[in-house]
Amino acid sequence: MLAFTPAFLMAVASAYVPMEAGIILPVFGFLIMAVFFGLVVLWWHAETDRQARAVQPAAYEQAEPARAAPLVLRPPVRADSPVSVLRELAMSAGAQVYGADPGPGRSEQVKAAHFPEPSLLPSMRRPSTEEIDRVRQVNQAFEADRIELHLQPVVSLPQQKIRFYEALARLRLPDGTLLRPAEFLPIVEASGHASDFDRRVLVRTRAVARHLVARGSEAIVGVNLTAHSIAEPGFLWSLARLFDASPDLLGKIVLEMSQQSWRCLDADHRAALAALRERGVPFSLDRAADLRFDPARLADLGIRFMKLPADLMIEAAERADGRYAGPEPDVRDFAPALRRQGILLIADRVEEDGMVPILCDLGVPLAQGFAFAAPRPVKPEIAAEQPVRQSPVPENTPSLLRHVG
Repeated sequence: MLAFTPAFLMAVASAYVPMEAGIILPVFGFLIMAVFFGLVVLWWHAETDRQARAVQPAAYEQAEPARAAPLVLRPPVRADSPVSVLRELAMSAGAQVYGADPGPGRSEQVKAAHFPEPSLLPSMRRPSTEEIDRVRQVNQAFEADRIELHLQPVVSLPQQKIRFYEALARLRLPDGTLLRPAEFLPIVEASGHASDFDRRVLVRTRAVARHLVARGSEAIVGVNLTAHSIAEPGFLWSLARLFDASPDLLGKIVLEMSQQSWRCLDADHRAALAALRERGVPFSLDRAADLRFDPARLADLGIRFMKLPADLMIEAAERADGRYAGPEPDVRDFAPALRRQGILLIADRVEEDGMVPILCDLGVPLAQGFAFAAPRPVKPEIAAEQPVRQSPVPENTPSLLRHVG
């Protein structure tokens, strides 16, 4: 093609440029040479780049633009409080920057941050003035130790006699507002004071148990442990030392743990619970989310009481096969199966009087809820663990537990 190009161009251009000018051949020859040398230069650049890539491929890979990371949907943030929102968002951002499991030298080599599409993230709204003020008030009340103890009785069925009490913590704000655990515990846990909170409640519970013993009552007291405290290393071991300081109250205080906490025990937790069990501390399974359990396995863990929501048991009893959600036994066999293992079943959250006859038909021995009694506040002089007179008190002496509402 290049050989015939000059003749072709001269034939075409002869109609417009006179042959006598003598410039047709030099001009078109120059154009052809320029095209040829241009192709040679392009080939030389391509060959040089190919050889450089073969020698140092890593440098060129780093120079290439990073591929777009796939969109990652982050689980929704629990908006329990402004503090927890900020903390969880900060942890999520750190995990995306440093990776899921950063090593000790993460500051030396930081992975590229691949953040999800902003439109897919939950809205990061600014905490309101009221929320910030509530966080401040809760922290001030906790630092001032304004924790109050309320007792709700657990009664026998069908006699409805008080067998023991559950200690329920409340927090009194500086303005006099009384908060329930669901309203202040997320803030206390986000501040890292969950274990300190549980220890303070246990000290008050110990004072109440000592007061009941002094009055000649056989009732025991149950106290809830938060999941954050249980997960803290060494917390359960510290409870053993707390009970060693009060050997006269062994068996009088029941430690209540949620169903999820019992299912997530590791080897250290089991060892600590075994040490408490050897000291005679009874346990209770609380806040059950389903009816799946093994009575023999619970007995091996030292559980002596098991709380199940009354509405779940009633719903299961209304089914034809007496089952709730799968392989669990018939709800009518719960109480006998647990009793054979030395565990007493407690129907929790009994809010209506109409639930009581159904629970009695199911053979439930104990029950708790507003249908029987509301939580009652303990007088400060009792919860402060002040000395109590050891003289016998007549059975008809009025209790120091004041009624609420």
